[in-house]
Amino acid sequence: MARLWARKLFCGALALMMLSLAACGESKNAEEDKAGTVSDPGTTAASPEIPAETETEEIFDPGVPVNDYGGSTFTFFIRKCGANFWTVKDIWVEELNGEALNDAIYNRNDYINTTYNIAVAQEFMGDNGACSTYVNKMVTAGENMDAVICNGNDTTVIAGKGQCMDLTQVPYLNLEQKWWDQNSIHDLSLCGKIFFAAGELTEADNNAVNVIAFVKDNVTDYHLDDPYELVREGTFTIDKFVEMSNAVLTDKNGDGKYNEDDVIGYLYFSDSGQTMFNALGNMCAVLDGNGDPQITFLTDRSVESWTKLISFIQQDCTLSMSTELDVYKGMGDYDVKVKMIEGKNTLFSWVHMRDIENLREVESDFGILPNPKFDEAQETYCNENDPYGTGFFSLPITCADPERSGIIIEAFSARSMQVVLPAYYDITLEGKYMRDNDSLEMLEIIFDSVIYDIGRYYNWGSMYGTISSMWNNKQDTFLQGGEQVHGEDPEGLRHGGLSPIAPP
Repeated sequence: MARLWARKLFCGALALMMLSLAACGESKNAEEDKAGTVSDPGTTAASPEIPAETETEEIFDPGVPVNDYGGSTFTFFIRKCGANFWTVKDIWVEELNGEALNDAIYNRNDYINTTYNIAVAQEFMGDNGACSTYVNKMVTAGENMDAVICNGNDTTVIAGKGQCMDLTQVPYLNLEQKWWDQNSIHDLSLCGKIFFAAGELTEADNNAVNVIAFVKDNVTDYHLDDPYELVREGTFTIDKFVEMSNAVLTDKNGDGKYNEDDVIGYLYFSDSGQTMFNALGNMCAVLDGNGDPQITFLTDRSVESWTKLISFIQQDCTLSMSTELDVYKGMGDYDVKVKMIEGKNTLFSWVHMRDIENLREVESDFGILPNPKFDEAQETYCNENDPYGTGFFSLPITCADPERSGIIIEAFSARSMQVVLPAYYDITLEGKYMRDNDSLEMLEIIFDSVIYDIGRYYNWGSMYGTISSMWNNKQDTFLQGGEQVHGEDPEGLRHGGLSPIAPP
């Protein structure tokens, strides 16, 4: 993911810029109404003052016409999570409040509203599963939708029903620009078409990357190798990960068993089976040279990887949040991670990037790492983007004005990269959550090596369900799961017509 190459250029100047921008936007943003939070199309905002600090060598010109849209409303249809954890929160805010990220979002929208004489608005569709139902209902009824942002699970459903436009055919949408995540486009294009993409339009995709948090005091107290140096040297492998996890195993209360009251090596969740499977260089499916999907679920490497992984989680040094908790049974995995890291009861923990916000009050010093590699010969670290939590832009086939959507989405994305991304990354992560410069260096490695496993996203042959089931049951025979999908050919994908997805 070539997203962080420009971020360090903004680290100092834009931190100050965000503080000044917090005081500038003079006009009101969109107002709420009964359908969600919908803008007043009659309100035109004044252009915010742009400080001199933004004049850098970076270019954020979206390269689109500056059209006057007469005060019309442009509505983003987005996900609303019941617990608010995965809600898409960076499309619209009501007012300035002095928080850097909030105010950057407000000022971006103020700029778009003013420049294009348009009113940016949002409408919530519901949580996972509800979004695809919502879009299906709207498309079936022929209703206009300006833009949709929902997670991978829902997006692949609506794409599979032929309800998404091929983004390469949308006027003025330039998916080669730096504000689009090229890894998502490369990994998830299908038969030469691109039905959805991730990028700086929203940071929901960043939040859904699965990584490793580690407790620094446990590294020091147990005299372990510096994990940061291991990552830099390319030696942070699964074998090293297992070795370090076993090195900290301690029965703190002396009751003869190991649980969350003790010190364990690796705290994990049901989803981390897929995370580790991908981290070791395996994919459920990949695209061949023609852009057609090929099932790669069962290979010699995947079998060897799985043997290593199951052997690992069968050991006392690991603890499953899904199946093995005693004291914290019934708590959400988000809260369990906080308690275990706060109490220094684990060395490593599987986390989403979104979890970092929950860890902001933890006093125990922690750091962030990419997931371990299979071996030192593996060229790059591989960090899975979680389909459940992530956010993708798509354009329904009932969009009344694809050209307008193309122009606004490009302009919105470019402006997001210029003012929202620095607030998200340089201020929010550096200033509040991340504890050291080493962790920031790890973020560069992590975001540059995000992978999107197309086989998991479409879950062909129930591959993801197979991995989760085998992981939770600690099933060490990979063949049984592999036979369920090995050799399956999603013919509808390779030889179908306009409908891009035909899962088996």
